[in-house]
Amino acid sequence: MKKNENNIKRAKEFLQTTPYVLWLMLIVITVLFTITHHPSQTQTSYSYSLGDVAQRDIKAPKNFFVEDKEATNLKKNEVKESVKNIYDFDANLIEKISSSIDAAMKIPQALFKKTNEQNPEPDPTITIVMDTKPAFEEKLGIEISNGAYSILFKDQFSSDTVQKIQTIIEKILTNGIVANKEILLKEAHKGIILRTIGSKEEVTVNNLKIFYGPDQAKTMVRIEGQPLLKDINYNLSNLIVDLCQRLLQPNITLNKNETEKRIQEEEDQIKPILYQIKTGEMILREGERVDKIQLVKLLALQEQVKEKNIFISSTGIALITFFTILVVYLLFLQDHKKLRTSHNKHIFFLALGLVLYLTFAKLSTYIAQSANPDATWDISSLSFFMIIPIPSAAMLACLFLGFDIAVFFTIILSILTSLVFSGSFEAFVFFFLSSITAAYWIKARQVRKNFIIAGFKLAIFNGVLALSIGFYSLAQPDVIIMAKEVAMAFCGGLFAATLTIGFAPLIEFLFDYTTDSKLLELSNLDQPLIKKLMIEAPGTYNHSVIVATLAEAAASAINVSSLKAKVMGYYHDIGKLDKKLYFIENQADGKNRHDKLSPSMSALVLIGHVKMGVNLAKEYKLGKEIIEGIVQHHGTSLIKYFYQKSLKSGNVTVKEDDFRYPGPKPQTREAAIVMLADVVEAAVRALERPTPARIQGRVKELINDIFADGQLEECELTLKDLHQIAKSFNNILTSIYHSRIEYPDKSPGKNQEKKKEKNGTSKDTDRQSAKKENINGNNPSKDKTDLKRLGL
Repeated sequence: MKKNENNIKRAKEFLQTTPYVLWLMLIVITVLFTITHHPSQTQTSYSYSLGDVAQRDIKAPKNFFVEDKEATNLKKNEVKESVKNIYDFDANLIEKISSSIDAAMKIPQALFKKTNEQNPEPDPTITIVMDTKPAFEEKLGIEISNGAYSILFKDQFSSDTVQKIQTIIEKILTNGIVANKEILLKEAHKGIILRTIGSKEEVTVNNLKIFYGPDQAKTMVRIEGQPLLKDINYNLSNLIVDLCQRLLQPNITLNKNETEKRIQEEEDQIKPILYQIKTGEMILREGERVDKIQLVKLLALQEQVKEKNIFISSTGIALITFFTILVVYLLFLQDHKKLRTSHNKHIFFLALGLVLYLTFAKLSTYIAQSANPDATWDISSLSFFMIIPIPSAAMLACLFLGFDIAVFFTIILSILTSLVFSGSFEAFVFFFLSSITAAYWIKARQVRKNFIIAGFKLAIFNGVLALSIGFYSLAQPDVIIMAKEVAMAFCGGLFAATLTIGFAPLIEFLFDYTTDSKLLELSNLDQPLIKKLMIEAPGTYNHSVIVATLAEAAASAINVSSLKAKVMGYYHDIGKLDKKLYFIENQADGKNRHDKLSPSMSALVLIGHVKMGVNLAKEYKLGKEIIEGIVQHHGTSLIKYFYQKSLKSGNVTVKEDDFRYPGPKPQTREAAIVMLADVVEAAVRALERPTPARIQGRVKELINDIFADGQLEECELTLKDLHQIAKSFNNILTSIYHSRIEYPDKSPGKNQEKKKEKNGTSKDTDRQSAKKENINGNNPSKDKTDLKRLGL
């Protein structure tokens, strides 16, 4: 199992790092798009519709055959009409019904036979015989009334009665009963084939009137039964007629499957009706109107040159696709700062979106063609493309990678989608403008309901855009056509927003992306990990909440994602859950666990909380951006307290790198803000009298130290940003640690005591010392840039 996991991990790393994967994706997309694209017209000079005027003479370049489809179809219809319908004749139905009658009559007859034995018994009563009625009905297959059963009782279920019923039924079924005689009589002009079930013996029947319909069969029961029933009483006679009518079933039924099979076999034997066109034969003269025969010839001629033209056109499509993607990638995406990390993953996401939405466009053309496949169909003249939710692709690209990436992606998608619609300029304009507008409206959305708002705005914009294109493309604008275009464009905007909402969670899961919606969920303090931190490490929880508040305010001040900074602040110290009592904010008993550890071991414990935080973040699926915040919130900063303690202990072999966090340094402005907020909060908390002036001086000093240590080298924070961040920190920390009135203790017998706190080094052993300590009497000179009046 572990070996398989390692193999999967190596394969994943290979796919995410090797540049050959990008070339493979480019080739695959080019090949797939070229294969699935079929030009609607392969030779424009032969492209005419019925009634068009020829622009020049057209002669046959070579001998070829033309199929007269109308004549071929007429011949097939004639064959179809000549094939006789197959009807199945069930010869065993007579025996089946007779057997059920015998089996039913034997049940009550057995009661009467007992009275004829050597020790005769009295005839069974009607009550006794009535007990056999359910079994009688089950065998017979129909229900009869008690009165009818009483009549049979008086007749003692005689064999003569059984014989009369069977005789009448046999006469009727021998003649044949058809389920629907009206349908049968429609075949009177050609007759039918009557096939006996079982033996498969077939007989051609031309006189179809001889067969009975269901109602006619019931009438024939009285006619056939009159000679047999004239000598018996009226009640029994009527009962026999009623039983016969109810027991009769159609024994001639239409076999549709066999009939259609024989029709298909006959049609398959018909060969297309062809006539030859000779080389040089005039097919169409300049100025003539195209009639049906000429149109058939033109279409046949067009098919003759189709192979060559498709090859040329497909080559052109392949080259356009290849260079469109390649040029946009090399100029705009290859070195884009947002795609530097996990570059292959981001490009694969864009490639998958490109393939998916081009597939939507291609499927729409098939649907439109299937509606009227025989008509001359020019897709570029249709406006149904406006309903295709192509802008959803740009919305998703903007949502996960940013607006500028979405614009570059839209350029590729719009060009290729217009090729799907025969290179339509109108399609390109519509998709490009609609997509970049949709991306712009979605870029700042943080809650899913606002996707719908953006969808309605896009729908209205699409409607206006459809009107504009209609005025451009239509020679004489038609109100009905333009109304349809507006309606389709409006629906397309709504569909795009709906698809974006549906695909967003799936993409978050597949590509491990973190959106504002997910960040909003993680910012809820009822999240399991936050609640665990609150219960098990309340000091760290309180520290994290304040850091998150500071980070959110600072991020808003410099116009970066305040939501991301806040969530990073909540989770940046979750790794302290592993060894929570080794961090001073969680030590309630006044005992410091580090007193019993060597400085190097203490440093390892502190550094370890970063790795533990990453493990917890992966376990709780917090997302890549939160993990980066956890890893980077200390950067490569030095744990000064234990480093200086190690130096003071006389350890001359101590290495500074052993007391630094592994990093990396903050790569984003949000991660840098969390680093600053983390250090500032811990240091200001330790101030004896946190007056505004002291807080301001402390904040300035700490940011100076971090800046001078080079921790902000790899992010894009400017000096102006640092000024705004410090100002934001000062405002919030001054509000949190403002002076309070001391209330005297009025309880008798108690001494009023003032509690003092030591001012100086932070007691949080996870923080850097705020002061530069003198080691062994030496004052190391270090070039540090002083950002004067920071935050004032």
